[in-house]
Amino acid sequence: MQQIDVIKIYSTKKCLIIDDFTEVRGSLKRMLKAFGASHIDTAASGRDAIHMCQARTYDIVLCDYNLGTGKDGQQILEELRYLRALTNTSLFVMITAESSRQMVLGALECQPDDYITKPITQASLRLRLDKALIKHQVFFDIKQAIDNRDYHRGLALCDQVMDGHRRYAADCLRIKAQLHYLLNQHEEAITLYRETLAEKPHTWAKLGLGKTLLATGELDEAEALLLAVIEEDTRYVEAHDLLAELYAARNDTLTAQAYTTQATEVSPRSVVRHRQLAALAEQNHDDDVCIGSHQNAIKWGLDSCHESAQDTFNYARKIAEVVNGDTSAEGRAKAKQAMKSLDRVVKRFAEDSAVALQAKLVETQVHASQKDTEAAAAAAAQAHALYEETEDPAIETSLDCARALLATGRHREAQILLVRLAREHPDDADLIAKIDALAQEPVSEPGKKLAGDLTRQGISQYEAKQYREAIDTFTEAIGLYPKHIGLNLNLVQVILAEAKARQNLGEYTSLYRRCLRQVTGIGANHPQFERFSYLQRQIKKLEAATTSDSSTTTAQLPE
Repeated sequence: MQQIDVIKIYSTKKCLIIDDFTEVRGSLKRMLKAFGASHIDTAASGRDAIHMCQARTYDIVLCDYNLGTGKDGQQILEELRYLRALTNTSLFVMITAESSRQMVLGALECQPDDYITKPITQASLRLRLDKALIKHQVFFDIKQAIDNRDYHRGLALCDQVMDGHRRYAADCLRIKAQLHYLLNQHEEAITLYRETLAEKPHTWAKLGLGKTLLATGELDEAEALLLAVIEEDTRYVEAHDLLAELYAARNDTLTAQAYTTQATEVSPRSVVRHRQLAALAEQNHDDDVCIGSHQNAIKWGLDSCHESAQDTFNYARKIAEVVNGDTSAEGRAKAKQAMKSLDRVVKRFAEDSAVALQAKLVETQVHASQKDTEAAAAAAAQAHALYEETEDPAIETSLDCARALLATGRHREAQILLVRLAREHPDDADLIAKIDALAQEPVSEPGKKLAGDLTRQGISQYEAKQYREAIDTFTEAIGLYPKHIGLNLNLVQVILAEAKARQNLGEYTSLYRRCLRQVTGIGANHPQFERFSYLQRQIKKLEAATTSDSSTTTAQLPE
């Protein structure tokens, strides 16, 4: 393309420069004018830039990665994509210092169209921007089709570009394979990826093939490909995500957590990924990682499109669970931090009455965890008044209402609320699972059946003195139904049997303590109270003993 044609392209483009330094904005604006651009706006912050992109469409965006306080360039790009304020037909170029380039490259799930490394001269900017703009023009119609979700047209246009621009053949193949995937044409995508890899071992093709094979259930080959991608370059964060998804599909949540942890190390600012890590850690009873992940979601959510009060509620709620009954200095300090986080979120969302209500419900749980019945009752009363004023409370708010009722010993009211929620939303599988997990016994018929099946399996293993297998079975069960009193006590009893056989509680300490925490609230009139008290005494004896008689008669587990 001749230079005069490139100048004509610049003259038709609306440009936005994002940089926190006035002199840099002025310098870049002069350079773009010299290239032929005439429609040029500037923004000094991420907030201003996002507002401007929502108000008008820009064809070219030059954005510095480091913008001082507030959002960085990567967060701006992510938010613009998330809000659909920046389409594929807009060219986004990130300006980075060499020292931050590796950090930027880590977030491969949300990539700019090009990078330009500082220091920038007019000649270096012209060279990189011309090249990016010319390529962008070639793919413009394809990108427009993708924006319009007309993927069939996008495929046809890729073939046209390949016929006229052989230098972009690899790019066209990559886009075609992605479009086939989006159309659920997995076999076509697999064929393209395999043909590409037969010619040259492109990393993007390995990643795409691994992703597609995962979607079709071919886990072994997908695993090998994704591991190969990470071995070549650990910054491919999507490979870590896909491996986590793969191991979760195999019910190997520990390995899934390990790869999600690696992904958060590669891309530490991803709020969504920290939430995923918290969920996996919860499944794996890894309280420390779960709490830390909630804290990271809060930290990186500030000023981002993913900011949510739910992250604070998840954190404070988890603290209440972990310190339940722990009135030591450490336990009280953790509860105090949870209370501070609730105060902050109420102030931050001061205009949102739903946040104030849910915060009071979670506050009730925190006070109850510290046996502060007076403060818990006061918070519960305030929450009840707010709840009564709410016409249609959100499901998460209703669940926290049930949790607050349980925390303050109002089990019957909590059960009534949970049953009502289950009846109102019978087709919401995720909600039913949450309800079953909250109830002392599952509410849904499938939940009751599964809890019964796992109980029978665990008892059978226990009676056969297969204690480790029984521990695995009951651990799986309380992962699904953590409030189920019978399952928690069964697991404690099996751990006791295994510990007596080995004369060591060792690796199961955090697990049995977690189970006992879940049961702590039952009263003396509860049918399982005597058994709970007995198991508590046995645990204390075993903890205190340096040796134990491993021939102790095995008690019988109740059905």
